[in-house]
Amino acid sequence: MEQVWNRLAALEDIQLWSETVTAARCEGAIKRGAGAERTCDLVGGITITERWIAWQEGVSFTYEGFGIPLVRHARNRWTLEPEGEQTVVRSEAHVVLKGGRWGRLLEPLLAMQFRRMGPPTLAAFKYLVEHGEAPSVRRSKLPAAAAAC
Repeated sequence: MEQVWNRLAALEDIQLWSETVTAARCEGAIKRGAGAERTCDLVGGITITERWIAWQEGVSFTYEGFGIPLVRHARNRWTLEPEGEQTVVRSEAHVVLKGGRWGRLLEPLLAMQFRRMGPPTLAAFKYLVEHGEAPSVRRSKLPAAAAAC
């Protein structure tokens, strides 16, 4: 579980396992823990900011995302749980779209997109933990990681 946590808590390494993140950096004095901020450059020229609001060392963290297109508020919590010799990684996202009723019409499309992106991203994270390096193939070519949305 410690090895999994160390990879997850390396905030600037997200581009090693997320294909949508082309670069990530923590520019402030705090690089991990509550108060840390990460800027991510995404595919398509989008830049977002994430701020950690809770951090339980070795167990979980929660962050909020800002500057995400079409999104009013986004919060994500990652939790690790031991399962025998393995570690269960759980990610729970809460997203509120902009646009009121019109934004709600987009929810099924975005939910479908999140369900499609989740398993390959988790598979790439699993590969990174197990091999110590980013996968050299597209995330979609990796063996699927168990995921539920």
